[in-house]
Amino acid sequence: MSAEHPQHDTPDADQQQAPKELPTHPFTRAQETWDAWSMANTMRTALAKAREQGNQETLAQFEQYPEWTQGPGPLEALRANREVVQTMTGWRWQAMLDARERGYGWAEIGRTLEQSPEQARGFYLDKVDGQRRLAERLPHLVGYEPRWRELADDNDADRVDRAALERHALAYDDPGCPADWPRGNSGREAGHER
Repeated sequence: MSAEHPQHDTPDADQQQAPKELPTHPFTRAQETWDAWSMANTMRTALAKAREQGNQETLAQFEQYPEWTQGPGPLEALRANREVVQTMTGWRWQAMLDARERGYGWAEIGRTLEQSPEQARGFYLDKVDGQRRLAERLPHLVGYEPRWRELADDNDADRVDRAALERHALAYDDPGCPADWPRGNSGREAGHER
């Protein structure tokens, strides 16, 4: 630390080392492979279209940049795609955990994922249980918190959603229900049921 700036620790020039490059995560490598294949595949399609249409200007550009159509092969792309999808699916429960911690209900989470609330909750519980089993086998590497499972239990948003469904069901089945309840019974009024 210098006397002028006691809060800053300035290393000597001989103490500075080049930063070590961190290894690339398998997901990142897979995403890059998929992106490279996708771009090359798109460019091959554009090249074929330019040939079909006799577009000499575009063909000249492709001749100038042949790397545009080169990239990983389709099997390498499929392998990368599998890695990306499996990793993202495996990580999904963490975003669901965050949503539950923030008070979102299973109905809203399910709608976001285009699933039923029960499917979303089931997926989450399956992943949390898997995390628990993994933590039992590898406690020094993997963490597990029992509250993660507890977050699957009904919260305020779930109770509000359930009450709204019950009100809707009552309004649909009972034309005499309070007027401020949403009606799903084709606008029938009390006393006009057939």
